[in-house]
Amino acid sequence: MRKSELISMLLYDVALEHSAIVQYLYHIFLIGNPEITEEIEKIARQEMRHMKWFAQKVVQLGGQVELKRIEEEIKVGGPDWASMLESDVNAEQLAIETYTKQLEEVKDDSVKKLLERVINDESQHKHEFSELLEQVKSMELSEEEKKEADRKTVELLNKLLQEEYRIILDYLHNFFHSKDCEYKDIMLDLAIESMVHMGELGEKIGDMGATPDLSMPELKRTKDVESHILYEESSKEEYIRRAKEVSDPKIRNLLEWIEKQEDYHKQRLLEFLRRMRKLSVGDLRKRD
Repeated sequence: MRKSELISMLLYDVALEHSAIVQYLYHIFLIGNPEITEEIEKIARQEMRHMKWFAQKVVQLGGQVELKRIEEEIKVGGPDWASMLESDVNAEQLAIETYTKQLEEVKDDSVKKLLERVINDESQHKHEFSELLEQVKSMELSEEEKKEADRKTVELLNKLLQEEYRIILDYLHNFFHSKDCEYKDIMLDLAIESMVHMGELGEKIGDMGATPDLSMPELKRTKDVESHILYEESSKEEYIRRAKEVSDPKIRNLLEWIEKQEDYHKQRLLEFLRRMRKLSVGDLRKRD
C-alpha cells in the first residue's frame, strides 16, 4: 500500500469515528435514562480518542487532517430506545469489519498496532451496547438487587484499582514535569485511559455491594521511558493472569479488555523511544 493510499484510508477512519461520535451524541440527547446515556457517553469519549489517534497518524505520514464525516453512516434511529441501541450495535460492527479488513491490507507495523487496539475497543463497545439493548428489551432498567460481595474477587479488583490509581499519579507527574511535547501528550493519554480502567474496576466493585478502595496509594516515581515500557509489559501480564482466576464472565471480559489496552500503551511508548533514539543519533552525526 502506497503512502498516499494509507493516508486516504486513515482519513476515512477519522470520518467513520466522527460519524459514530455524532450518532452517539444524538442518542445521548434523545434517550431519557441517565444510566444508559452515561454508558453511551463513555463510549463516545473513547471514539473521540480513536479519531485523534487516526488523525495523528495522518500527520506523521505527512498528510493533512480533514474532519469530515460519512452522513449515510449516521443512524439517529428511533422512535424507541431499542432501535437507537440497535443502530449503535450495528455501528460498532461496521467499524470492526472495516478495521479488520484494513488490518489484512496494511503493512505498516505502527498502523497495524493501532488498528488492532481500536478493533479491541470496538468489540468491547459492541458488547456494551448489546447489554444495554437487552436491558431495554427486557425492561430491566431499574437497579438490580446487589449480590453478596465475593470477598476474594473484591480484594483482587481493589488491588488492581489501587495500582491504576498509582500509575495515574505517576503519569500525571511526568506530564506536568516533562519538557517534550510528544511525551507529555502520551503521558496524558495514558493517565486518562488508566482513569477509565479505574472507573470500570470501581463500578464492578460497587455492583458487588462492596466499596472501592480510593485510599492514597504508595507512590513510586518512574522517570524514564524504558521503565514505563517495562511497567506496561508487567501490567499486561498481571491482567492476563488475573483474568484466568475469576469466574464471572463480565469481570473476566473487563480484565481482558484492559490487558489489551496495556499492550497498546507499551506500543506507544516503544514507538516514542525509537523516534527519540533516531533523533539522538542524528544529532550526534550533525555534530561530527
